[in-house]
Amino acid sequence: MGKEASWTEKNNEGIDSYVKEVFRSTFRELLGPAGLSALEHYLNRRLQHDMYEVLVSSPPIFYNALKNFLGKGADAILRILAMKLIEEGKMIGVSPEEFLELMKSDDEESYKRFLRVFKWG
Repeated sequence: MGKEASWTEKNNEGIDSYVKEVFRSTFRELLGPAGLSALEHYLNRRLQHDMYEVLVSSPPIFYNALKNFLGKGADAILRILAMKLIEEGKMIGVSPEEFLELMKSDDEESYKRFLRVFKWG
């Protein structure tokens, strides 16, 4: 994706773990413990890496793996997840549709915006 190392190092230290935990807990709420376990097992194997690490380092790769697993349901679950995070005040300045587009986009500006929508710290 060609991210600048200095930007990534400066801004990702705290947000990475926050985004991972927000996704983990929200997926658990939406899918239940067994559903989350199945999702993690499949995506970790498919990605050959921790799915949450891939999520914060390359949202489009995460999105494509999720879509491969859930088909059209991937967009629906991400929209629902986004609505929930917006309602809880954990994401700001984005609609569920915009969030979905940020997950799909493989460019530097989209990646930066993806991280900025999360309210943390």
